[in-house]
Amino acid sequence: MKARSPVLCILLLLNLTTGSLKAQDGFRVYPYLQYPAFDAMTILWFSEEESSGQLQWWKHNSSISDSVISEPVEADALAYSTWEDTTFFGGEAAGSPFRHRIRLEGLDPGTIYEYTVTQGADSFSSSFETAPSGNDSVRFIVYADSEAEPESTGNFTSWIDPVTESSRPYLLDQTIGYRNNLNVIRSRKPDLVLIAGDLTQHGGEQRDWDEFWRHNTNSDRALSLAGHIPILAAPGNHEYYEGNMLGMYNQPGSERAINRYLTYFEVPENKSPNTEQEGRYYSLRYGPITLIVLDLCNNSPDSSEKDTNFYLMGENDPEGGNAPDFGVGSNQYLWLDAQLMEAQENSLFTFVVFHHAPYSSGPHGFPAGLEEFNDNQSGVPVRALTPIFMKYGVDAVFSGHDEMWERSEVSGLEIQPDKGEVNHTIHFYDVGIGGDGLRGSVEGADNPYQVFLVHTDVPEVWEGGILVGGGKHYGHLEVDIESINDSTWQANLTPVYVFPLFNVNDSAYTGYERRMYEDKVSLTKIVPYSTVSTEFGFNSNLTSRVYPNPFYGQTILEYVLPEPSDVMITISDLLGKPVRILKEGVKTTGQHTTIWNGRDDQGKQVAPGSYFYLLKAGSGPPLTGMMLLLNQDK
Repeated sequence: MKARSPVLCILLLLNLTTGSLKAQDGFRVYPYLQYPAFDAMTILWFSEEESSGQLQWWKHNSSISDSVISEPVEADALAYSTWEDTTFFGGEAAGSPFRHRIRLEGLDPGTIYEYTVTQGADSFSSSFETAPSGNDSVRFIVYADSEAEPESTGNFTSWIDPVTESSRPYLLDQTIGYRNNLNVIRSRKPDLVLIAGDLTQHGGEQRDWDEFWRHNTNSDRALSLAGHIPILAAPGNHEYYEGNMLGMYNQPGSERAINRYLTYFEVPENKSPNTEQEGRYYSLRYGPITLIVLDLCNNSPDSSEKDTNFYLMGENDPEGGNAPDFGVGSNQYLWLDAQLMEAQENSLFTFVVFHHAPYSSGPHGFPAGLEEFNDNQSGVPVRALTPIFMKYGVDAVFSGHDEMWERSEVSGLEIQPDKGEVNHTIHFYDVGIGGDGLRGSVEGADNPYQVFLVHTDVPEVWEGGILVGGGKHYGHLEVDIESINDSTWQANLTPVYVFPLFNVNDSAYTGYERRMYEDKVSLTKIVPYSTVSTEFGFNSNLTSRVYPNPFYGQTILEYVLPEPSDVMITISDLLGKPVRILKEGVKTTGQHTTIWNGRDDQGKQVAPGSYFYLLKAGSGPPLTGMMLLLNQDK
């Protein structure tokens, strides 16, 4: 980071003491949201110059606000390469931008907050909503392979005819296709957006990242998707791709490329033994679901049938990079096992996100190798993870890589926490239709698990030279999690495509329309409430559960009241000594949640170990249960 001048230090001190900001510069990237939680949200932005910004926020419809001054940190990883500078900027490319990061904590769950960021002479205003603290309806949208780059404008992807297999240009260029896709996503007001890799065409070219953020952020709050909805991403092979003119997949060039990605995104820690792998894979609990995001862009042994990228050496190779292995016994695999176990016990639905589709009839559906009918960027090695997905009952897997719409089903046995076995089916999606290619199947790439492929299952319908229905188009998967009744929840997975409209008189493009493929999948789960028999008696109406359990830091106690009741929760140690009393007051009939942060009534952190909770509601017999607080240092 550049050293500040004495004058700048004085100006910053004046800003901190007066709350005012000198108009020195503007945004390089407009503010956007990251790492959502039920009590926190991160806001990131990038400025042209090294000057502080100011964030002001307040609850929706509240007149009380708070503010904080940001600390600019030079983002060296986002510098334009010498090649970009020479080729596109005549040697006068802008310097590295400055990263601003503010994490708002202590927020209320499921609550809308307004915010304004001021950076020099510029300002941006939007809003966000914190995650629910317990089970609540959730909508998220997932796609892959936007592969943004300035050259997308005027670039029409190859569009294979499903009947003749001949190649035609698609009806819109990639820039318009991606823009329309994002417009539809924004109109659906999701809680989250997930991108299963290949966000940009060249992860090592800064111009491509500029293009990505031009699409996803904006000075106008109505047009800024990322300023209102958190975007979560998984790294794809193109995030490790330095660029056609920069050495392609060379190492350490691949690390320079992925560090651009890591600079833009903030996610929960994975506590990897290799600190360089933080941000590459992670898990996020969001209301009734757990999202597990993996980095499967490389594996060991290098250039073997287990490897997804023959251009990158494995993490254990002395000359390799930090792309994590994912094979059985690797650090990422062991972490995945623990995350899946926790998700199975504490979430209604578990979804896994990564880039390389393990089951595909596309060009990356061939086994890994260099011979004919092999692929050195194959997704087939990822099938090694299917057994662990099955064991813990993963509901659906979202990936891309083959730039097509394909759904596969793999059936087996889920091993439940009580060691019982139940039949289970995992839905594997290739949702690589974000804004780049629109491919069909490839001869010789056999996918015996395929149940739906747009290329063959949705024929095009033409009338008078105008496409009026069907075909492969840019789009995404919309996932809606909602309750059917007090004990049953459903996840509805709807394939959405953005259909281009043309005038029948002059064939001119007139706009787009949100449509759905007829392959909607509905998954049903029963809420795992448990009634507890205690020495105080048995209450067949009052129900409760605690999650996560075991836990670090804090846990959520969720309970359902059969009638309006005055509620009090007492937390005690194993000797029965109360450590915390939570007086909830009078609560209405139905579901409620409260949070215990592992502290006693004096606000001191209690020791790791087992604790009882006793939930007393009205005049009926109480419920009790056990919670395990883990060591915070682990």
